[in-house]
Amino acid sequence: MVRFKHAFLTVAGLIGLGGLAEPAFASTINVDNVQLPYSESLNLNGFIDGMNYSDNGQLSGQIVLTVNNVGSTSQYALSVWCVDIFHDIVLGSSGDKYSEGALGTDNSNHPSPLSSLQINDILALATYGNALMRSDPTNQTSAEIQAAIWTVEYNNSNGNSLAVTGGTFTSTDITNLIAAASAAGGSGGELIALSGSQAEVFDPIPEPASLSLLGAGLFGIGFARRRMSRR
Repeated sequence: MVRFKHAFLTVAGLIGLGGLAEPAFASTINVDNVQLPYSESLNLNGFIDGMNYSDNGQLSGQIVLTVNNVGSTSQYALSVWCVDIFHDIVLGSSGDKYSEGALGTDNSNHPSPLSSLQINDILALATYGNALMRSDPTNQTSAEIQAAIWTVEYNNSNGNSLAVTGGTFTSTDITNLIAAASAAGGSGGELIALSGSQAEVFDPIPEPASLSLLGAGLFGIGFARRRMSRR
């Protein structure tokens, strides 16, 4: 999820990515930078893994990774969505190494398997969300897609329940967004997991782009954490 222990304090410098050649994914993805260009503050409250869960006032939205794989001639931006509210990722960090795998559980401390419907809805939301963010990126869209993914992931018939509130959207908006993404379909289907840290989903055919395209959305990316409270 998005929880920041260090508040956004400084504006991050933009990094030129060079050419626009389509990236080829390897078993390891080397990340040079972690950013959260568009977000809103959300509240997450529910019952997961047999315990009450509460995390309020947390910034949430689409994460953008700067990837620089060994053997690649250029960096590129990879947009991902959080599917793990129990582990951290450091904003502004570099040197992270991700590995690809399949999306199958909710990545909690005692992982619950996801149904095929949950997986399909999450992957559709990842693809649909990336398309919306490419055409008209806003804080609301970014946070609402992320809220919808968590709503799908952490509500099941095994007792897990999670309400995501506090954004500039309603629970009805989230329900409608899930339905719209499902109807649109999508090819999202990859999970990248950083050992000991947060797991993300991404569209398997991302659009390489210069970080300059993130422009006005980059506000105050300091050294920060996702899934951490501000101090």
